Amino acid sequence: MRFKLAISVILLVSSGAASELKLDRQPGKLVIQSRARSEAGWTALLTYVMEKGKRPYLHPVHDASGKQVLTDDRPADHPWQHGIFTGFHRVNGFNYWKEDQGQQRFMRLLDLKEEPAKIAWTSLIELIAPNGDVVLEEENTIVVHAPESADSYRIDFTLVLRAKEKEVQFGKFFVGGLSVRMPWDKENPRQTHLNSNGLRGRAGEQKRAAWCMVEQPFGNDVFGFAIFDHPSNSNHPPAWRVDEQGLINPNVSGLSDWSIPPGEERRFEYRILVYRGPARKAQLVEEFDRFGKR
Repeated sequence: MRFKLAISVILLVSSGAASELKLDRQPGKLVIQSRARSEAGWTALLTYVMEKGKRPYLHPVHDASGKQVLTDDRPADHPWQHGIFTGFHRVNGFNYWKEDQGQQRFMRLLDLKEEPAKIAWTSLIELIAPNGDVVLEEENTIVVHAPESADSYRIDFTLVLRAKEKEVQFGKFFVGGLSVRMPWDKENPRQTHLNSNGLRGRAGEQKRAAWCMVEQPFGNDVFGFAIFDHPSNSNHPPAWRVDEQGLINPNVSGLSDWSIPPGEERRFEYRILVYRGPARKAQLVEEFDRFGKR
């Protein structure tokens, strides 16, 4: 039996005009730009960093206007965190999360398609053990949809985890899988969290929930991310990593040890709502219900 891990990411905020996209391919990067159909100028929406031999990630991720960066990359407190990224701990006993034992290495693009309404690509990543063996393949398919308004856009993200010739074991740990990291001001931390069960802040740490959000002020506005865990996921609802620095993670290894047999794949589906807020719980419930019917 074969499984795939699929992640969907959505940026959604208030109102505005329909937009279109174009791709600016640079060395080691895909820069997705957008513009409202009524305007002439293009603005950066998000960047996919794909340096050969390193962990790929999305950063910077802007709001739909392109004015505000909503993610952080290599923060001083956790330099292994990168905007929107994937990472795993205790893979066959080794740490791939911190990039200090096992390594996630971008290998190549497998596909790239550009249309005014969406831009899609597929990339291959290998997880390399300390002895140099490739123990696992990641295959990421990311589809960026043109903003539906001046404030909103969607990203679909499919992550396939594929074991090679041997079983891959994942040990239970407090973090692992898809993560979103926002900026953090140590002297003035203002981010807030809320999960589907109504738990706020650190009360949601390692608690099972269908979704969780993190948001914070940027000037006179509030922006945030909410991640929704699809009901078809094998560990639904997952236990969440919710930390003080503004990271949220539907932890694939939070409930128990798990494994992928030789030659098989594992699949999870997520949606991320990146919004101009503050968010209302009713909106998040509605978005989860819509996502769950996919």
